[in-house]
Amino acid sequence: MRKLAGITVLVLLISFSINAQQKQQKQRKGSDFTTEQMATLKMKQMTLDLDLNASQQKEVFELMKKSTEERKNAMTERKENKQSGVELTSDQKFAIQNNRLDKMIAHKTAMKNILSKDQYEKWEKKMKHQKRSGKKNMAKNNQKGMKGGQQKKRPDNNRI
Repeated sequence: MRKLAGITVLVLLISFSINAQQKQQKQRKGSDFTTEQMATLKMKQMTLDLDLNASQQKEVFELMKKSTEERKNAMTERKENKQSGVELTSDQKFAIQNNRLDKMIAHKTAMKNILSKDQYEKWEKKMKHQKRSGKKNMAKNNQKGMKGGQQKKRPDNNRI
């Protein structure tokens, strides 16, 4: 009887563990929205946050659609390189980073041209907050051992 109860508890623990891992993988996997759907959602969120007018909404939609397409293409390229085992040279890594920063500068300039001064200040403040919270989340995940699947070992101060 004890063995049966122990096995039942063990099976329940394993099933809960597997279920939790699957939820984490789904969250990391992201959604399967099209670029237009993602651009629409971002544009609507910005409309709520910044009170965009109709012409601003159109311009923001086009900008978001373009950046989302570029981001998806870059992600698929990275996945293909990773699967094929291609190692990038330092010059290639530099070119990718340089290109990414150029796109960020162009995006920021385009937003500055689309938005009014007050809207742009709100948008910039929100972007800084998102960047900061993203870094905090990355640090928290690294501390938990999310990256690499290994947790950091802490020294045991009670040992003699």
